[in-house]
Amino acid sequence: MTGTVVTLLALALSCAAQTTFDVASIHTSELSRRGGEGRGMEVIQPSPDSLTMRNVSLKGAMRWAYHVNYAQVQGPGWLDGDRFDISARAAGPVTGDQLRVMLQALLMDRFKMEVHRQTKELQAYVLTVGKGGPKFHESDTPGESTIEPQKERMAISVLRTPIAQLTDMLSRLLQTPVVDSTGLTGRYDVTIDAGKYLEDLKPPAGGGIPDVVSVLMRGIQEELGLKLESKKMPLELIIVDRAERTPVEN
Repeated sequence: MTGTVVTLLALALSCAAQTTFDVASIHTSELSRRGGEGRGMEVIQPSPDSLTMRNVSLKGAMRWAYHVNYAQVQGPGWLDGDRFDISARAAGPVTGDQLRVMLQALLMDRFKMEVHRQTKELQAYVLTVGKGGPKFHESDTPGESTIEPQKERMAISVLRTPIAQLTDMLSRLLQTPVVDSTGLTGRYDVTIDAGKYLEDLKPPAGGGIPDVVSVLMRGIQEELGLKLESKKMPLELIIVDRAERTPVEN
């Protein structure tokens, strides 16, 4: 019993001591360089002792590192344009929160980045579960998150996707922070019938701009069983004061 306790204590101390990755590389994304379909898709794959990011913007990497959404990371415009592949491995198993802290240190080091935090009262959207519950199910297949268009019925299937990824997508579409208050923690298969909303997205007959936000809010409720509400609330911002556009050599 004593040996087991000592082993567990040693493991806990080892995990607590890890604040940086053992090895890590950052390169310009090959997918972004080639262009074409999928060049905007970010892939983030954490594991107990490693982190792989493919085709991520620096803003996307920071979003994951600081556990915020895109609209909460502010700085130069190129943060959301340039794309990178990041591969990092820890000396041993660590928690998800430790992985985030280690990524913060890696980005600071390689991009010579300086940031500060600021809390502001901002207009945001809060995502909750509607009265009838979610209209999608938890995924039972392994693999990465993927988006599969179904052209014959103007639908989109998003597979093996956490709600955090959905809030990120909404935040980018709305250019406003989206806060996840659904309580849903798994990875889900979601199908959205986009065709039924195309007519609503056309400019009004008398001219003007269609109310995209209202259509989006209605679609989320009808297709997903979720509710999106506008609300003013205090949110933490991660503000990039300085960053090199080209990361330090690996």
